[in-house]
Amino acid sequence: MLVMTLMYSLLAIIIFVCKSIFLRNKKQTLISLSILLLEILLIFIFVYFLLPSRNLLSLLLGNAIFGGIFLILNLFIGNFDDDIHRGKLWVNKSFSIGLSVVMITLLIAVGGELHSILSVKPTYNSISVKKVSSKQAPTFKRGETPVALAPKTVLNRVRKAVSDLPNSQYYKIAGTVQAQYIHGKAVYIVPVEYQGFFAMMKAKNIPGYFMIDATSQNATPKFIKKPYKYTTSAYFKRDTERQLYRNNPQWLKLGDGGAQLEIDNNGNPYWVETVYKSEFLSHRINYKKLRVIVMDAVTGKTKTYKLSNLPKFVDEGITSDVAAEINSNYGSYKHGFWNRFLGKTDMEEPTNNGPEDGVTSIFNENGTISYFTDFTNPNTKSDSALGYSMINARTGELTYYKANGIMDSSGAKSNANQNYKAQQWTANMPILYNVDGRPTWIMTILDKTHAIRGYYYLDAEDQSIYGTSTSPISALDDFRQALVNSGAKASNTPNSNLKQITGTVDRVAIVSNKNKVMFTLKDSQVVYTIDTNDFAKANLLRSGDNISFKANIVNGQSIGNVTKFTNHNLK
Repeated sequence: MLVMTLMYSLLAIIIFVCKSIFLRNKKQTLISLSILLLEILLIFIFVYFLLPSRNLLSLLLGNAIFGGIFLILNLFIGNFDDDIHRGKLWVNKSFSIGLSVVMITLLIAVGGELHSILSVKPTYNSISVKKVSSKQAPTFKRGETPVALAPKTVLNRVRKAVSDLPNSQYYKIAGTVQAQYIHGKAVYIVPVEYQGFFAMMKAKNIPGYFMIDATSQNATPKFIKKPYKYTTSAYFKRDTERQLYRNNPQWLKLGDGGAQLEIDNNGNPYWVETVYKSEFLSHRINYKKLRVIVMDAVTGKTKTYKLSNLPKFVDEGITSDVAAEINSNYGSYKHGFWNRFLGKTDMEEPTNNGPEDGVTSIFNENGTISYFTDFTNPNTKSDSALGYSMINARTGELTYYKANGIMDSSGAKSNANQNYKAQQWTANMPILYNVDGRPTWIMTILDKTHAIRGYYYLDAEDQSIYGTSTSPISALDDFRQALVNSGAKASNTPNSNLKQITGTVDRVAIVSNKNKVMFTLKDSQVVYTIDTNDFAKANLLRSGDNISFKANIVNGQSIGNVTKFTNHNLK
């Protein structure tokens, strides 16, 4: 902190030395020294509590401001006390030189700031991007793909369990949750915070943290007793951000959020923060050179890692606020800074409908975590999605899925909310998956208390097709039945099997207003659907006909319309 104070005070110190040499007046020097010491004290307070950036541009701007203040104070205090002639010389000559130095420093700082803002293409190019077809998008598999609890629900349950804390009057529950895999199990970690300064002084330590199963609908939080000293709600030297700032002077914090709490496989807590080194005289970020600082929450010891060399227990080296920043830069700066305000060519805007800094943490089947968000067109008021991204929380790689003809998450939430308008329930945490080859929004329905009321599956291409129920699995089954009833075409996916079927028709129903025929086969309970626009002769189907066709069968149900239909009784 002292070093940073001196760095922000450097120009004021230089001006003081120059004035002292020029005037050679003991009384004047003492007055200037008093002003300088007072300003250094104020700068120390500024550095200690606000933790200003250590970027060179920030230092230059700070020196220009504090140096200018020192110069002005010296102009009005005591310059004509004993030696009027020298005092006037200070005003006329030395002050002008000092002012010139301050202005030059200010111009360099402002010029660097403008260059950082306007020259954004290198930042865009540093984002690791993998573009893939929407057909390769994550597939939702029944009983395999995790459906996580909404963070609002988690926080609501944890706050009700705060009485489990020893001396609970000193603590409160943090407003954030941390997605993690521990021993291969998807969990949420919820930090405990101090109620305030005096609570910290009495409590001495944070007693532990809460953990909850992230994918169990009826999960209850469990308090893990693991006392630790450093936390984001502490004051002075126990504050996490201050400890990270003090021990890592060469690295700059990335993002507007704070450090995230992660737990190793032994239950020990660590604070994790994404950092970077800016270019010379610039605030520009190179996302290919990010680092992660991991701090032991008990001892305060820190270690810096490359993204490629993170400890195995760190699931989110890229914090959620950094992921949101990457999405914003990716969508905005493909054609530079001015395009964002003028032509807006190829502009894509994140919808920011996720619960964590606008993104949603996804528990992948392979034991990794990704951040999801979708992009919309800022030039129109339509609710269509241009695409969506998954950012790997360990590597920072952005996988972009191009979308065509689907609604964005804002439209999906609005659609779901209309169905629960009377109950005043709302849709939360929209995530896009492929369900039986169709892009599908999966949302959690919450009431005003953030309790789970159900799950909502909405076809992203046809908002009239949806399924809802009190559990993710039953809502999926309801959605699949809606697909069958609508006659929608479903593609073959890893969760379905396109089977060749031959049999004798048992029952037949012609649904003329939807241009479809529904039927069953003898000795089978599966209901199949034929689109008569594809097979006109299906209108002639009768009980007892021998037919053959192909259909997608998932868990004993036919999904979508049958294909390659042949009625052997019609010549």
